Amino acid sequence: MRRFAAVATIATLIAGACSDSPQTGTPEASADDAGTRTEPGDADPGTETAPSWLVADAGGAATTHEVSARSYDLPAPNLGDEAQRRFATGDALFQQFFRPENGLGPDFNADSCTSCHVGNGRQATPIRQGYIGTGPVVHVSVAGASESEAPFELPGYGTRLQTYAVSGEQEAQVSVLWETIDGTYPDGTPYELRRPVVSVVGREGMLPVGAQLSLRIPPQVAGPGLLDLVDDADILAAADPDDADGDGISGEVAWVVDPAGDRRIGRHGWKAETVDLVHQTIGALAEDVGVGTAVSPVDGAVELSDDEVDAIAFYLETLAVPAGRDLDDPDVVRGAALFETVGCTSCHTPVQRTVSTRVPELDDISIVPFTDLLLHDLGPGLDDGRAVFTASGAEWRTAPLWGIGLLELVNGHLSLLHDGRARSVEEAILWHAGEAEAVTAAFVALDATDRAALIRFVESR
Repeated sequence: MRRFAAVATIATLIAGACSDSPQTGTPEASADDAGTRTEPGDADPGTETAPSWLVADAGGAATTHEVSARSYDLPAPNLGDEAQRRFATGDALFQQFFRPENGLGPDFNADSCTSCHVGNGRQATPIRQGYIGTGPVVHVSVAGASESEAPFELPGYGTRLQTYAVSGEQEAQVSVLWETIDGTYPDGTPYELRRPVVSVVGREGMLPVGAQLSLRIPPQVAGPGLLDLVDDADILAAADPDDADGDGISGEVAWVVDPAGDRRIGRHGWKAETVDLVHQTIGALAEDVGVGTAVSPVDGAVELSDDEVDAIAFYLETLAVPAGRDLDDPDVVRGAALFETVGCTSCHTPVQRTVSTRVPELDDISIVPFTDLLLHDLGPGLDDGRAVFTASGAEWRTAPLWGIGLLELVNGHLSLLHDGRARSVEEAILWHAGEAEAVTAAFVALDATDRAALIRFVESR
């Protein structure tokens, strides 16, 4: 069979990134006080007063202070005996390795949940130049779906490329090349960004004309469970799709049609394309492991029961959230104040609150995830050209920041943004444009000491 490479550039340059510069509290404070939205320059950037949301217990009573390779892998410490038993059942299923005899394949990207989410974090290694390993995946589709429809399948490939097969030739071979972009801060400090160029060779050779490709890395799984429990009303109240307040930030609710046909608020995934952890689990099992469920059979087969799917979702829901660290470090305190002053909290909303849930231990607790759970246009540099329900190619859900400072400890590397292009917190910030343009410009305008303090704060989460 003749092979042809279908090459798609996953992202274009951030506006201005090729030029010399990019586009332009105390530990005992209560997390009940939400951070306020500020405009760059509203406060003295030299302040070292800790914001009220600078607290250690990011998950309230569901916080772990473990700092190790297991930081994402522990139950919420306040779980009762029955919840602990259910957690253990889901944990075993999340760790389970599948084989053809119990449902693996026929095409797949990984043989277990933890093969992608190593240590409940991200992939085992960063994406290196060449063929991608286990963890990163490529979402595919063709254009034409409306905002009330899931992305249309790419004929012969579905909506996810699988890079392994139980037998015979794999569905696709995916390789990545990195293009680098040099830039310089106004103070003369140089930096380097990079963007991926993805190449795909399919079983049938060249992918169909018009194929939309988007490289994605697996997010950490400690934290999303509590985001499942934020009230819909709070997400709706934070939305400002028409920028009525004139601050340049126009967060939109991600509306998703679930498999039952109901229109609901999306919360999970890089574009908030999944409504809850049950559906997130079902999709990952089918698309990445080839394991069928009642909602999403694979080749007509159902290998995991509804109870087993629910056990995995319960496990994810009740994982502990890592605590923030170094709250007595002056650089962390200063960085937190700057994080608020330059406007990062306009989207990375510090505080949310859970509602009454099926897990009483998680009811009505104040959490500090640093996300508004809304979609924001981050500019042409991060536009993957692939709309998902109401999210355009340039729109992404605000990524939570809790636990981000432990990724390197858990996984041995730091891969940020949806495609892992950012090798540091600094690079991730510099890629933000669109609605974040003014905030990024305010960060760029800081002197080197203040930039380092802001980054130090984020790394302490």
